[in-house]
Amino acid sequence: MKNLVAVIAAFGIMFSAVPTVSAYAADTSAVVASDTSVETTDMEHLAGEWKYQYTDTTMPVYVSPSDGGTVVINKDGTYKFTSTDGTFSSGKVELGFYTIGGRIFQSISLYEGQDRMFGGYYHSADPDIIYHGNNVASRLIRKDSAAVSIKDFAGSWKEQTADTNAAVEVSFKETGSCEIKADGTYVYTDVNGRTSTGVVYVGDETIGGTVITALRFYNGTALERTASYTSSRPDSIYFGNGGRVRFVRDSKVMLSGDANCDGTVDMSDVVLVMQALTNPDKYGINGSSDKHLTAQGRINADIDGNGLTVGDANAIQNMLLNK
Repeated sequence: MKNLVAVIAAFGIMFSAVPTVSAYAADTSAVVASDTSVETTDMEHLAGEWKYQYTDTTMPVYVSPSDGGTVVINKDGTYKFTSTDGTFSSGKVELGFYTIGGRIFQSISLYEGQDRMFGGYYHSADPDIIYHGNNVASRLIRKDSAAVSIKDFAGSWKEQTADTNAAVEVSFKETGSCEIKADGTYVYTDVNGRTSTGVVYVGDETIGGTVITALRFYNGTALERTASYTSSRPDSIYFGNGGRVRFVRDSKVMLSGDANCDGTVDMSDVVLVMQALTNPDKYGINGSSDKHLTAQGRINADIDGNGLTVGDANAIQNMLLNK
């Protein structure tokens, strides 16, 4: 794939005409139409590293985003796009405005020479995302706003529900459990033993101009419920905005030694443990690398139950040698 157009074509995403107001009004958590503020006319405000994301499902990109590469926008109005396969394109960034239904929309276009690689629409109410067209099938999102994936949630969770009028942290009862797998499928079991299955998508929603990680649980095509997650509480996800229902991570080993939660135990698990210990900012819990250790991976890799140490890496290696 030579450039961003090739990437978009490969995923079946076509450039769209100027968006209609109704297209954005369909889901205000994704894109909010607002008057463009003065700050959005400044290239410096857009400068930085963005992820190019697309949806490879029938869901909108904010429900099931997949990474297609990285776009760096510079203060001088130039950009460079690097796809996930290592190819790249570069050129200039052009800004413009459209007035639709009395609203001002800012357009952002990336050009390689005379070829328009990407055309998106930016709103000051959603400052970390540039959506492409009106079908919400692809976008640019600031890199720091797209830092989690389904593997961060793989493992066993206990459902807790408030049994008073206070928040669930004050007083709760356990009402079920949920197993989330690394492939995105889940099995939920209530306290009466009834089960339901489906797929959980890790996406986001924008609240008050801030991108929040959102987990959407689907049973077939039906959205069962939506949870929110923040890195400040890595072992909890909350449902609704009342603080009355949550999942908390169950410290249960899914597969002893499986640090990277790929369903097997091999030398890559030993390597990940050592990376997490020697470079925690990159490979530790909430590390910057896409391959960082997850909370469930830490539980799996803690062989002796005394916290993750070099001894656990040695123990996993010994497990492999004994096999």
